[in-house]
Amino acid sequence: MATESKPSSKPSRVVAVAIDNSEYAEKAFDWYLEKIRRNDDVIVLIHIPESYDFSLAREWSPLALQKDAFDFTVPSPGVIRQLLDELEKNVKFLEDRYAEKVKAYGIDGKFRTGGGKPGEAILKIAKEENATLIVTGTRGLGKIRRTVLGSVSDYVIHHSPVPVLVCRM
Repeated sequence: MATESKPSSKPSRVVAVAIDNSEYAEKAFDWYLEKIRRNDDVIVLIHIPESYDFSLAREWSPLALQKDAFDFTVPSPGVIRQLLDELEKNVKFLEDRYAEKVKAYGIDGKFRTGGGKPGEAILKIAKEENATLIVTGTRGLGKIRRTVLGSVSDYVIHHSPVPVLVCRM
C-alpha cells in the first residue's frame, strides 16, 4: 500500500549561537555554518558582555571627608561612562563582525545581548526565541580549572532543555 508523500512543511529550526570575542566562539560558529547549517535555519546570535564591578570605579573625593565615612572615595561618573562606552563599542564591533558572516551565507537571524551570569542569560534568551538547538564553543579547560573558574558551556549543557552542540577546537 503506497502512501502519498506530501511536501515537508517542517518549520524552520531556530539555532541559538553563543558568541563572544574569543576564537573558540568564532570556530564554533564557523563549524556550525560549514557542517550542520540548513538553508531554512533562523540564527539567534547571543552575546552576554562581561560585567564590570562599578564599585571599583571610584575616585578620591574631598567631599567624602565631610561624611564621617571610612571610605574616602565616591563613584566616578567619568570612569563609569568610559567603561560603558567601551562595552558598547565592543558589542557593536562583535555584532558587525558576525553580521557580515550571516549576510555572506544568506541566513535569517538576529543579534541579542543580555546581562547577568552568562550561562543563565544564554538559556533565558534561547528560551525566549524558542531555540531548538544551542551551539557554543569551549576553551577546553581541565576538570579542576573548570570547577574553580566555572564554565559557561558546562552550565548550558547541564541546564538546557534543548540539545546543545559544544565545539571544542
